Amino acid sequence: MTTQPTASSLIPSRWVNLALVVVLTALAGMAILPAYLSGQWPWTTTPQVAQLDQLRALQTDGLPLPGWQLTLAEPIAINRQTWTLAEYRAPASTAQSAPGQQFAVLLHPQPWHSNQPQLEWIDLAGAQNWRVESRRRLQVGSVNARFFRAWGDRQSFAVVQWYALPGGGHPSPSHWFWANQWSQLTRRTLTPWVAVTVLLPMEPLGAIADYQPLAIDLVESVQRQLDATVFS
Repeated sequence: MTTQPTASSLIPSRWVNLALVVVLTALAGMAILPAYLSGQWPWTTTPQVAQLDQLRALQTDGLPLPGWQLTLAEPIAINRQTWTLAEYRAPASTAQSAPGQQFAVLLHPQPWHSNQPQLEWIDLAGAQNWRVESRRRLQVGSVNARFFRAWGDRQSFAVVQWYALPGGGHPSPSHWFWANQWSQLTRRTLTPWVAVTVLLPMEPLGAIADYQPLAIDLVESVQRQLDATVFS
């Protein structure tokens, strides 16, 4: 027997739809009201990235990390994109437990206002001829990152990747997209981004779990430094 819906069963969905309309209208009003009062409408100017100078400096200078010695910072080309290769070593006076005496970070800062993240991970893996296994996710504070083992012709790595944004990060470009939409709506600016790849050299048959504590520490350190020196 088919049960016909009653009027009372339809009420909740109507209220949900109405609530969504009210919330969206309120959010739009909160964003537009300051522009109305100031006479500066968001569509009269093209939104830009406020931190473009810091992003360009990052591309040439690399990113200093507290507790580590930056031994190399140089631009490299990967599939017609410019990345910055930064290499780090534990200071001689610091007793670092293995693994973790040295590592590298590949950074691809947003080149221009109009550039969007486009899954740079695919270009990087193809250029390095990586074979990938043991994929998992790391949640480090407000950063959600990819974590996996990759090996090529010469070297194996424990790899961590995410798009760093102000205050957090995620490996999916869609996370940046929604943050960028909100930034344009509320502040009339674009959300800056940096593609980050941390490379931890590892034994070919080493257990990736052994490198996870160091990976977590480095995700936290890199994101903190980007927030303090690039996104601020």
